[in-house]
Amino acid sequence: MKDIEHTPGASVVGRLTDIAPWEAELILSIRLWMDSPEGQAKIWNGFARCFGASDGRLELRRFETLLTSICSTARRPLIRHGLGCDCIGSDEAILWTLVREATRGDLLEATMIASLLVPARHAEPIALMAAKVGQAMQRLARDAPASASTQSQTEHRILH
Repeated sequence: MKDIEHTPGASVVGRLTDIAPWEAELILSIRLWMDSPEGQAKIWNGFARCFGASDGRLELRRFETLLTSICSTARRPLIRHGLGCDCIGSDEAILWTLVREATRGDLLEATMIASLLVPARHAEPIALMAAKVGQAMQRLARDAPASASTQSQTEHRILH
């Protein structure tokens, strides 16, 4: 059996403490959302606290749509690190960079980055979604406390 740490997408390329708070919040939210229904509920609570129930539901739907679109069209299963891990894996770094560039308004760059994960025909719509998600994550990180928590890691595609 192949060691998961040598799986494509798993390589450590950075630390959460070395990036902007909203970018770390994005990665932690991706981990929570992919972890469990309880993690998804925590994300909902964060969006609801920050945006209110109605706008929070809209922002959560955008976040979920982005991740669902990426995961359902990705060339291979994405790898993530555990909830309490300070590492950034290469798949997480691609997602974070995609959202960061889209949020900055560089949709051509974001589309190119998205094409690293998904077929080209899906890249532009994903880049457009990423811009909205990034704007929400910036506000969420600015207005709400960090949502990261440590939980047991049962998924076999989680590191650390």
